[in-house]
Amino acid sequence: MKADYVIVGGGSAGCVLAARLSEDPAVSVILIEAGGNGRDFLVSMPAGYGRTVKQFGHSWHYHSAPEPGLGGRTMLVPRGRGLGGSSNINGLIYVRGQAEDYDSWSNLGAIGWGWADVAPLFRRAEHFAGGGSDLRGGSGPLRVEEVVHRDPTNDAVLAGFAELGVPATADYNGADQHGVFYYQTTIHDGRRCSAADAYLRPVLKRPNLTVLTGHLARRVVLEGRRAVGVEVAGPGGNQTVSAAREVILAAGAYHSPKLLMLSGIGPAADLAAKGIVPVHDSPEVGANLQDHFILTMCWRLRDNAFSFNRELSGFGLVRNMINYLVRRRGAMTIPAAQTGAFVKSDPVLDRPDLQFHCLPVSGDLGAAADGGDVSLSPWPGLTLAPCVLRPESRGHVRLASADPEAVPHIVHNYLTAEHDCRLSVQAMRLARALAATAPLAALGAVEQWPGDQCASDAALLDHARRYGNTGYHPVGTCRMGIDDTAVLDPQLRVRGVTGLRVADASVMPRLVSGNTNAAAIMIGEKAADLLRAR
Repeated sequence: MKADYVIVGGGSAGCVLAARLSEDPAVSVILIEAGGNGRDFLVSMPAGYGRTVKQFGHSWHYHSAPEPGLGGRTMLVPRGRGLGGSSNINGLIYVRGQAEDYDSWSNLGAIGWGWADVAPLFRRAEHFAGGGSDLRGGSGPLRVEEVVHRDPTNDAVLAGFAELGVPATADYNGADQHGVFYYQTTIHDGRRCSAADAYLRPVLKRPNLTVLTGHLARRVVLEGRRAVGVEVAGPGGNQTVSAAREVILAAGAYHSPKLLMLSGIGPAADLAAKGIVPVHDSPEVGANLQDHFILTMCWRLRDNAFSFNRELSGFGLVRNMINYLVRRRGAMTIPAAQTGAFVKSDPVLDRPDLQFHCLPVSGDLGAAADGGDVSLSPWPGLTLAPCVLRPESRGHVRLASADPEAVPHIVHNYLTAEHDCRLSVQAMRLARALAATAPLAALGAVEQWPGDQCASDAALLDHARRYGNTGYHPVGTCRMGIDDTAVLDPQLRVRGVTGLRVADASVMPRLVSGNTNAAAIMIGEKAADLLRAR
């Protein structure tokens, strides 16, 4: 089997690439995906992410290695499996990040990736329900809508932030991210709009596009220092899918570095120790791993306050399922957070450095920290979950063995940087200040997790280490730049070989200020332009 371009990974960027490259009928494209077709009722129903994120059929059910900054905790770190990738199982929140994020990429050597360069790509990708503008796209394939389901508890969250001096913003993806708001989501007409829904499924009948599901990429096939294909394991056994022009890895921040290392591109000494013949010594392959670390805190509300604890259990769950099936409305349309805020830990800052995810629901934080099924609290609850937007902690992805099916060795090193520890405590104290405002005090908010016993900074930080969790935003493990140590050049070409690129969240030099799916889709758009020399 042969094509001009062979793409590994049918996730957010891979779906974009397959669709955009196959727009040219003179070009042939093969997309390789280890999972299935990504179709499932629980994938389509927005609230289904609470299940699918932990289901083997839709997720790579990975765990990190013991995390040094978390007292040796291991953490469930799922990534999407199937066409659509992590856009099938994420919390559906749409955030572009700050213009300064992309300008910092350019300043770090990712020439051509500044805000002025990437803003048109965000607009191209997006179909915003609020309409197109100089900052928003109005006719792209990815549907973006504001949260439809609203309630008094979330309204109280907004009013509480206002009491703290955080302004309401009509569009945090507009000119200024700072403020409090109802989130924008990748939901259309009550259904998830994944990257596969937006980009891939409408073009599956193109004769120049072949999609192989159920095929695990084992390694990139090299002739000398040129990539000529990909070895895959599928229903018929191992075979090579050949690329006449280029191979593009779009397998994500855990898998793309893994594939490079399995192919002999990475830290030479480590590869040799695993029995892999090094082709190109690239020490930063798998390094520079970054992720947001979510600091979950819960409050009990008075019995008559609105909360999804009742809406998602017992008769309430039955009623809301019927409502969704008939009208595609109600509790089953909620994203991972309805309201949120981008705030400054210090008023003198020029841009926000903290993000809040807020949802009127609460459950067992111990089970959540262990990656288990979370039982809802028997009383109405509210969760406030801040995170540090631009953490300084850095982790890595390494091979556990030369077996392509082995889970990689993943360490994020959460809370190992003093900056992250200090801001995490500030974020948790700000959450407490929010809960103490008049609008939330009127709802009877009483802190349950971590509780009054966590009064000192040290106690709050200990709570974070015990119960904090991944933001599901791993990036950076195939960093692009102009320096010799960068894994990729700014055109996403892998240094040391030819005919091979990477296009996914792993290419980011630094984590963006917010949820990462919008940026991953933008990277797919940019990669398509680079490959088509547009």
